[in-house]
Amino acid sequence: MRAVVINDMFCRGSILCCALLLCCLCLWPAGARALSSDAARACVVEAGGAVDNADAACFEQLVDMDAILNEAVDLFMKEAAKPENSSLLPPMLALMFSGAAMAEDNGLGVRKLLVSEARAFVHNGIASGAFAGKSVQDYRTEGWVAPLFESVSMGRKEIRNVSTPVRQGKDWIVPFVLRDHGNGNSYTVRARVSDAGGSPRVVAVENLRQLFVILGKEAQALGS
Repeated sequence: MRAVVINDMFCRGSILCCALLLCCLCLWPAGARALSSDAARACVVEAGGAVDNADAACFEQLVDMDAILNEAVDLFMKEAAKPENSSLLPPMLALMFSGAAMAEDNGLGVRKLLVSEARAFVHNGIASGAFAGKSVQDYRTEGWVAPLFESVSMGRKEIRNVSTPVRQGKDWIVPFVLRDHGNGNSYTVRARVSDAGGSPRVVAVENLRQLFVILGKEAQALGS
């Protein structure tokens, strides 16, 4: 009887150990895939390298341009639609952002146009090598939104001083400095890096509103 009890306990213990081992094996890959601080920082560094190498495809793998540009355009449209800001826009653009012009579709047409043009501008700046500091023919937009890009520097965009990432939920906030060699200005950026299907990717700019204010003041200074 004692032998049966011991064997039964041994059997149950073995089953329990196997179950625990199986659980550990199932959980291990998830832990291994967790985005690390080093991976998040490397993502930002590699994005800067993609710009230097004029590799637009690589840059878009590392940076969710659509998500960031959509958020930026939403912010821009909210500010541009304010009466106190209409005087800062060229006449044709002021009309575009007026309530009457956007009433029919709530500005969706204007928004789509802005996102498309902004995306083309960034892509061209990288792919042409302009943002890497190469001497290339200036990219010029066509149509009503062209004046928005007239004062945008086409000089080299250098990512430098990439700081230690800070954990925020499942993501990492990676601070860095963007040096624009075209206008001589530097901008502090806080990039949100997330795990996108097992690979790190910049999905947002946390201080976008602050950067918008800075760029707006620079544009006003150029226009005065």
